[in-house]
Amino acid sequence: MLSPKLLVKRSIKSIAALAQVFRTPSQNSVTIIGYHRVVADIGKAEANSIYGLVVSRETFREHCRILQENFDVVSLEEAADFLESGEFSYLPKAVITFDDGYLDNYEEAFPVLKEFNLPATIFLPTTMIGKNDPLSHDKAFWLAKNALEQNIELENIFLKAGLPGEKANVADALELCDKIVYLPTAQRDVLISELENALSISEYPKEYKLLNWEQVGEMSRNGISFGNHTATHPVLPLEDEKMFVSEIFESKQILEKQLGESVVSFAYPNGKYNREVREQIVRAGYKLAVTTAKHTNKFGEDLFALGRTCLCEESTRGVGGRFSPQVAKLRFGLGSGATAFSFFYHYPVEKLWAFSQILTEIKFLL
Repeated sequence: MLSPKLLVKRSIKSIAALAQVFRTPSQNSVTIIGYHRVVADIGKAEANSIYGLVVSRETFREHCRILQENFDVVSLEEAADFLESGEFSYLPKAVITFDDGYLDNYEEAFPVLKEFNLPATIFLPTTMIGKNDPLSHDKAFWLAKNALEQNIELENIFLKAGLPGEKANVADALELCDKIVYLPTAQRDVLISELENALSISEYPKEYKLLNWEQVGEMSRNGISFGNHTATHPVLPLEDEKMFVSEIFESKQILEKQLGESVVSFAYPNGKYNREVREQIVRAGYKLAVTTAKHTNKFGEDLFALGRTCLCEESTRGVGGRFSPQVAKLRFGLGSGATAFSFFYHYPVEKLWAFSQILTEIKFLL
């Protein structure tokens, strides 16, 4: 059953999409889109994973279609060069990125990117690639989900892990997951271990699996770039300096050795950074870094704090719970005006008679 809160959110998205019909993104801007997982079975994925990290293959394909029709989709490195150059562009630019290096990036997203001939950048937690051990936030969600379903006494588990018992007072699995994830690595790992013991969990869903280096190599040879996402995906500002310096520098060396080329891009885990972390990113020789702050990037942007529009399946659903092209365009900062401009740019003169159809594009959002 659809919750009133979710219905309100979807209604607001749909109304906002109608209200921005004539909005056109700046031609001299870069919209960076952030994804995590692209899945075949969205119902299963949203039930068993952090739902904000998953998008269906069908919806991702529609996103790619909209991006191709309305933007000049470029690599992240090209986008950084553009932001520095100040050059004019006929179309606004867009970049497709993925965090965490999930196996489904290869199995589900990669074929769609090839279908549309679109570049993308995947940020890898380097020491986790090719291993069966899930990332900490996936472990945290699975443990939280099972603990709440089984009515496990969480307060005692938190106390055994050396944490205040009141931290266990949570409303749902996502809230508990966040409380686990936003701990320094040492405390987080102890708590995860205590939860695994209490729940007798030694295996996690196969859907949490990450890429291996052979798949990374194949994608690298076929239009996909790779950036660094630390070694083990800690929330960097929560760690001491020795820890986050190691995560930033050593993981870069591993990734460059595997790829056989320089690695210039970095994604802050969970989008979190501070002045000290940013300084080490610069010192390590990266050219740019992306956050999860939602803003379009303009000329003169801080290349080590680039904004992204992070999307999941829910991001582009209309009121009825299905994919809405108009809501998707809202997320990409588009209206009918942008669609018309890109139509003129992409299509030959003999087809411009169809422009009249653009003017009637606005449809009922269900």
